[in-house]
Amino acid sequence: MPGHSGIGSSDDIFACAKYDWTEVFGLDNLLQCEDTILSCENSIAESMGYESALILTQGSTCGMHIAVCVCKDKGKTLIAVGDMHKSFFSACSLYGAYAVTVNDISELENKNISDLKIGGVFITSPDYFGNCKDISLAREFADKLGAYLVVDEAHASHFAYSSLLPDNACKFADISLMSMHKTLPVYGGGALVCLKDKSLRLDCERYRAMIHSTSPNYLVMASMDHANSYMRENGEKLYAEVKKSIQEFSQRLAVGKIVQNDDFTRLVIKIKGQDAYSATLELANRGIYVEMAQDDMLACIVTPFNCDKLDLLAQELNNIKFKALEGTANMQNVKPALTDHTSGEIEYVEIEDCSGRVSAVEVGVYPPGVPLLLKGEIIQESVVDHLKKYRNRLFGLAQGRIAVIK
Repeated sequence: MPGHSGIGSSDDIFACAKYDWTEVFGLDNLLQCEDTILSCENSIAESMGYESALILTQGSTCGMHIAVCVCKDKGKTLIAVGDMHKSFFSACSLYGAYAVTVNDISELENKNISDLKIGGVFITSPDYFGNCKDISLAREFADKLGAYLVVDEAHASHFAYSSLLPDNACKFADISLMSMHKTLPVYGGGALVCLKDKSLRLDCERYRAMIHSTSPNYLVMASMDHANSYMRENGEKLYAEVKKSIQEFSQRLAVGKIVQNDDFTRLVIKIKGQDAYSATLELANRGIYVEMAQDDMLACIVTPFNCDKLDLLAQELNNIKFKALEGTANMQNVKPALTDHTSGEIEYVEIEDCSGRVSAVEVGVYPPGVPLLLKGEIIQESVVDHLKKYRNRLFGLAQGRIAVIK
């Protein structure tokens, strides 16, 4: 393995095939790393400000599963503060953890959790719009509970390489999850589990060996190693150039307003009252692909490797004929209607037929990957309309149908 045997030419899909290896004599093994991979992990951990790091080639979803398992061993109840990626809920279902969800720490005062053994407090920072949370409050609360603090900072892997960017969670998080491929020059799937204390490494390695593929992609690992070295040397200069490019973009943009956030590289453009999603479809027809649209906001991930395209983005946005945003509901403000009817025989129904039914799974739009529906939630008509609009970006479906409880 791999079956292509390194054969390829510079002008086809296997241009990098000669570097795509597997566990052979002379190469380190991700699931029992002792040499090159371990050295790479140590170097990345140092860059990120953590004591230890575990490489993953299956994205931070794999890291979330590892974190849930480690925390569940400490206590089966896990607390999610604010929006969480779907992988958290999937991992809780798969490994038998009980999830308590709150919008912020203050809500926990009204939750009856005093008799529960809390294994972990989970929080996302930054979010998909570049906003960072006050992780120190989550740290204090986790300490009171005797729980681990897990920070999903999948979108913060670039923070460590420039003083212009916010601090990452290394001062507070016991376990951090990072997706290097989201903001750094890394192949898809390159992610990390970062640890504040090396004492957690054994448990994390044990679960990585259980959850991760035994065929990790060596191209992905090599790109993570290269990205770390390259950005350590050049990050300050590169992100200064990114900031300058965004400032110039803001002067050229004639439509909408740039939303202020904590991470300037997450360029969020609000086009009040206009349908941002239809704008992304029009931009795609013109060969421009933005990261995400939600309601009347566009979110773009700007890096040192695409900031030179911002002139083109401004030009095309200025020339687009926007469509008015239909409806006034912001899905983030729709309150879930939960029921105790969370188990039973499952059937699959079309999106158009699911209103009023009880969802048997988490369903939502990716990106950002935050569930609009939780298992056990009564599906509201406003949610159905949202799912129909973003039909080609949904997760949680099976052949386009939603699993509901009979």
